[in-house]
Amino acid sequence: MNDFLNFSLNSLNLLDNQIHDKIQGSFIDNFIHELQDYLELQTNNKILENLPKNTNLHFAKFEGDYAVCFDYSAKTIYNIPKSYINGNTPEVGDSIKIVSPKDFRVDYTGIPVNTNNIDSFLNECSYANLSSKINVLPEYYQIFDISVDYAVCKNLNTNKSENIPIDEVPKDAKNGDTLMYKNGKFIIKNSNT
Repeated sequence: MNDFLNFSLNSLNLLDNQIHDKIQGSFIDNFIHELQDYLELQTNNKILENLPKNTNLHFAKFEGDYAVCFDYSAKTIYNIPKSYINGNTPEVGDSIKIVSPKDFRVDYTGIPVNTNNIDSFLNECSYANLSSKINVLPEYYQIFDISVDYAVCKNLNTNKSENIPIDEVPKDAKNGDTLMYKNGKFIIKNSNT
């Protein structure tokens, strides 16, 4: 099931990235976005089902229909549907307790994180994903900004922002380039790859 969800969501995201400008606002475009939302929710549900109850999460922000929470010790970000947040609305930095895979609550006995460091914490973490036995599709990344330590990229398979360590990025890469993760390394995608 995990392989099917990964394959379906990644394929749909790649298709949307390739044809979105040509079909924007059409029935097909709306259908693709609804299907993406559905598959993302199913993927998140699978991820949350596997999350141990003793995981220590902290609330960072609301983004669309999701609460962005992170586990700093595991360097992982989780998208939790807003409808799964029960009880009081969390404040930035609040500790989050997992009651069940669809029931998350503010844990007033937990230690909140310093709100001034939230962005720094998020930059050090990456989004949780389903572990897959096979990597069906190559990963594609578009570079938005190259700094001294990392390249800020949009993962075109997941539509999420990710930081790639600078020593893994090809030396001649520049802003706007598309990288492909292939055979354990990043290469610049061109018309021949």
